[in-house]
Amino acid sequence: MTQSRSTTAEMLAFIKNQVLTVTDITRSTKLTEILDSYAAKLPSEEVFVVQNTRNKDAQAVIADLEYFQELLMYKEAVEQAIDEIMYRVASERKDNPAEIDLAHVIADQDLDMERIMKLVEDGDFE
Repeated sequence: MTQSRSTTAEMLAFIKNQVLTVTDITRSTKLTEILDSYAAKLPSEEVFVVQNTRNKDAQAVIADLEYFQELLMYKEAVEQAIDEIMYRVASERKDNPAEIDLAHVIADQDLDMERIMKLVEDGDFE
């Protein structure tokens, strides 16, 4: 079942004011205005989406550097917490017998001996 999203006034205001095209930025002083607004507010949580109208996949976000650094710190903290939880779970289970046999894992991952040997040589176990 897909979740339906209703359009809100806040969403429309964001699209109107914060979504820009490459043309909007190159043919005006909008980029300078955005950067100047970041200098005035430390850190600003205001973000702008820039998109190429000729390529819908070509999109980026302009964000205050300090705000972006803060977001990266949150991301790193979440990743570290996940790593610690996974390490704890693996440590707790290390002496438990595997419930799935190796042949089943190899079949599920669509591995063959050549691919397994390549993974071992590369040290890529993800």
